[in-house]
Amino acid sequence: MVPKKAMLVMLDETDIHLCPDLKTKGLHLQGQQHKVEGPGLDEVCYLFGSTDPFTGEGLYEIYDQKASCQFCFHLEHLLDTFPDYFIFVVGDNAPAHRSAATTDFLKAHQDRIEFVPLPTYSPNLNGIERLWRVMRDKLMRSKAYDSLHQKCTVIMNFLRSLSFDRFIDILGIAKNVTT
Repeated sequence: MVPKKAMLVMLDETDIHLCPDLKTKGLHLQGQQHKVEGPGLDEVCYLFGSTDPFTGEGLYEIYDQKASCQFCFHLEHLLDTFPDYFIFVVGDNAPAHRSAATTDFLKAHQDRIEFVPLPTYSPNLNGIERLWRVMRDKLMRSKAYDSLHQKCTVIMNFLRSLSFDRFIDILGIAKNVTT
């Protein structure tokens, strides 16, 4: 079956640590480290996100690893989520995006998906990076959670509840102006 429409999604992954990200504000003595009580050993998981900057639709998934296998799972779930679309996926040049497994996956699904790599060191070209920054500032900086599961739940609820107006504001997209 030939897809009827095409869509563009911006894709990226970000780490989620149980230990809070520190963003110190205010004064502290020069040469002395700012100390925050942490939960002990740091746990980590990885948030994969693909979002259509024009509609706000997307797919956000949390994995326990950030490797080619999980990247291909995410792409497969993206294809399942939008079965009637040919999908252009814009992303960075992370190792998982260039691996042999990813190349094989993309070749096997070339009738439905095309990966469009961004130039190296150009996170400003991928709007989902701005979404991650707002998410970190709002939910992860200098905040402690009882468990990594709780933190992930809060993050997913934030992404699900984000209004379209706020979403396009974060991504820096102007609303359509009708005359």
